[in-house]
Amino acid sequence: MIRFPLAAAAAASLLGLLTGPAAAQAPTYPVRPVTVFVPFAAGGTADALGRIFAEGLSARLGQQFLIENRTGAGGNTGVAATARAAPDGYGLGVASVTIAINPHVYKEKMPFDPVKDLKPLFLMATQPNVLVVHPSIPAKTLPELVAYLKANPGKESFATSGVGTSLHLCMELLMSQTGVSLPHVAYRSSNQVIQDVIAGHVKVACDNAASAVAQVKAGTVRGIGVSSQQRLDDLPDLPAIAETLPGFEALTWFGFVAPADLPAPIADKLVAELKAVGADPTVQSRLKQISAVPSTLAAGEFGAFIRSELAKWGPVVEKAGIKQP
Repeated sequence: MIRFPLAAAAAASLLGLLTGPAAAQAPTYPVRPVTVFVPFAAGGTADALGRIFAEGLSARLGQQFLIENRTGAGGNTGVAATARAAPDGYGLGVASVTIAINPHVYKEKMPFDPVKDLKPLFLMATQPNVLVVHPSIPAKTLPELVAYLKANPGKESFATSGVGTSLHLCMELLMSQTGVSLPHVAYRSSNQVIQDVIAGHVKVACDNAASAVAQVKAGTVRGIGVSSQQRLDDLPDLPAIAETLPGFEALTWFGFVAPADLPAPIADKLVAELKAVGADPTVQSRLKQISAVPSTLAAGEFGAFIRSELAKWGPVVEKAGIKQP
């Protein structure tokens, strides 16, 4: 009779040890669909990469990762939606190089802090820009182009997809390192940039590889150099700008981020799964089709990369006097 209460107490204690920690743990993630905010319109590189990785996560984790395009303010609107999402893993986002540029352009109007308000998960890919000119410009190399532009001040201008974009900063960095000065013509999209260079309305651009590569191959524009430190596989005969200007690099890049307070177990699981998706040969083949270079940077390494990009683009924006009204 006296053993039963003791046995019951021991069993209850053991049950508490088994169920207590489990009860405190988060449920298996994910248990419902996940929203992925993309800060740019459907059809662009950010959207394409977001969908490729969302499909991979959906297949691996058994829940839908659904893309929601939140455009506006140079990408700030969509990334702010990620920063403000509940830190439970069901609101993630795609971020691009704009989170390293916009804090210097928007300054006090910036709706989030890219270091304090976001948790870096995985850098999906980088994408170089291609310095292109209209074929009527008599220059085939970067030194020849610089010499031509200096000998013809005010004759040419350069086109970009907007003030403060990576295409704009690519040209500003190039001009600061070569001493060239050209007027800026801002368009609404990269597609408009390459079309007007083809037409000769504006004859110089540092355009995104996704749209420039095909036109360089077709001969409708002339490639002068790529903005990565290495040559681009799609254009192996086109030099890197860094071959003339050592250290030059101006990349567009895209990564997965989450709200800063996302619990470590969920973040770690997402990082592992994103790495697995990025390592898939089919995914890497799809990235190559849009001239994107796969990356392996994750978590802390990705965070360090973001901080280095913030430090890099600040002086360029300041020197060029770029700001949003």
